[in-house]
Amino acid sequence: MKQNQFKLYPALLIALFMVMTGCNKDFEREIPNKTYTDSVSIAFGNPKVLLLIADGARGISVRDARTPVISSLLRNSIYSWNSLADDENPESGTNWTDLLTGVKASKHGVIGDDFSKSQFQDYPLIFSRIKAAKPNAKIVSFAATPMFSEKLNAGVDVSETPGNDEGVKAGIVNSLKTDTASFIVGQFKEIGEAGAEHGYDVSKPQYKAAIQRFDTEVGEMLEALKSRPNYANESWLVVVVSNNGGSYQIPVEQDDKTVFSNPKVNTFTIIYNPKYSVRILNKPFLGNKYNGVGVRLHGNVNEGVRATALNSELFNFGDKTPFSVELKLKKNPGPSGNYRYSWPSVIGKRPQWAGGWPTKGWVIYLENNNWHLNIRTDKVADQVLGGSISDGNWNTLAFVRSNEGGRMIITTYTDGKENNKRDVTDWGDFDSNEPLTLGVLAGDGHGIMDGTVSDVRIWKVALPASVISQFSCDTEIDENHPFFDYLLGYWPCTDGSGNVFKDKGAAGSDFKIQGNYEWAKFSDLMCAPSASDFGATVPRNMDMTTQLLSWLRIPVQESWKLDGRVWLDQ
Repeated sequence: MKQNQFKLYPALLIALFMVMTGCNKDFEREIPNKTYTDSVSIAFGNPKVLLLIADGARGISVRDARTPVISSLLRNSIYSWNSLADDENPESGTNWTDLLTGVKASKHGVIGDDFSKSQFQDYPLIFSRIKAAKPNAKIVSFAATPMFSEKLNAGVDVSETPGNDEGVKAGIVNSLKTDTASFIVGQFKEIGEAGAEHGYDVSKPQYKAAIQRFDTEVGEMLEALKSRPNYANESWLVVVVSNNGGSYQIPVEQDDKTVFSNPKVNTFTIIYNPKYSVRILNKPFLGNKYNGVGVRLHGNVNEGVRATALNSELFNFGDKTPFSVELKLKKNPGPSGNYRYSWPSVIGKRPQWAGGWPTKGWVIYLENNNWHLNIRTDKVADQVLGGSISDGNWNTLAFVRSNEGGRMIITTYTDGKENNKRDVTDWGDFDSNEPLTLGVLAGDGHGIMDGTVSDVRIWKVALPASVISQFSCDTEIDENHPFFDYLLGYWPCTDGSGNVFKDKGAAGSDFKIQGNYEWAKFSDLMCAPSASDFGATVPRNMDMTTQLLSWLRIPVQESWKLDGRVWLDQ
């Protein structure tokens, strides 16, 4: 065997030599003799940004304004006509700063157009973050509004204020033709000015014309961009956004009473690159309609409308008995003309709801856009936080006291989703001989509620989280509910006539309605998400910094505490 193997080696060597020399000739033909540079620019393109901000351009109006240039971008864009400005501070200053810091006003400190308490040392502008990562990157800014240039220029190499949109466009076109800038930003004001004078809707000819002029200006800037000598070797992300919308009375049939029906915060967002696939970000499903007849609970304890239940001792549970409370609430605009409230009671069982929480019992109350459960016992005065609730639509609020391994735990839920847990084992009981009350409780130091309550349920059992979730957005209950036999009190509060909310539960304890009340029809969304829950569904101004840093391949540090997210085209 060995002798035969040695006889094969010469033939194998000759064949191997012929293959190798043949391969080398092929390589010589296919690979020219050049020097190559392995760089980010070669592999991925040279990333650059053109950011165009159109003040006061309502997303829906831009959608309907017949804008050929903007429309031509959509096939290669991530875009939305329902993106959102800051719903609490829709003014330009806050929203420019949201765009350029990537955080909310509660962090960056710019409220409206007041920059006096800005926190740019903790939450710097995107320009400064770019400079820290890429010191040689050139950043230029052109603004129609002096305040933009004066307050938002940290890290900018060139900041100019032409004073009008035509000047901003001309500055950007010239920069694109002659400059090496990596980041160009333009702020345009004339759409917002037309809206302020004539109305922020495409039905107003002056407003529509301003949108169309901006579209033409975008076309000229894009033409200059694509005419750059080295454009093929650059990788430009073009972002066209509005920083806010503006006041306009939308038709009743279009008002879903969510933040999406607020014209002041309706913006548009277009994130364009020729290699992108289209991705449309529409507003999310907002819930089903809840139709019925109810009573508006409002006013003070002496003259307002509220309701108290008989036989309230049935709803005392000591300190060890598990129980659950559920109800549906629809807020109306409050004393300040918005949906933010200052501690009014919604439902409670205690003598008073007053500053300092002086009396024993419990109460569900509202604070800003959230709800809370406050408890006073002989031992403690404390509370369990609920969740955020929507404006002008229905949400389900619930709390459960359960026995978990010998510990008494209270859990709060909003629309079936868990909010918070507290161990209340050592708190003691919060029983009270006062009647169960819907609406305002006696006391001072707290605001007055204005809203409608329905579908109130009190259970002599700790409902499991899965059951809370499954049935929270149902608008009625029957024997098919797995815990129906534990239903102690059940008040639909949609009786439609009379002076009581009938108790259809085992307790038979009707609520007596007090004050100058009336029954009125309602037709609103059930379990509509609050404004704070929309971040995962449509772009917000604070997303832009995170989006642009990602494009420029600057890693976002957790320590920066940015609030925005990155939107992908797939």
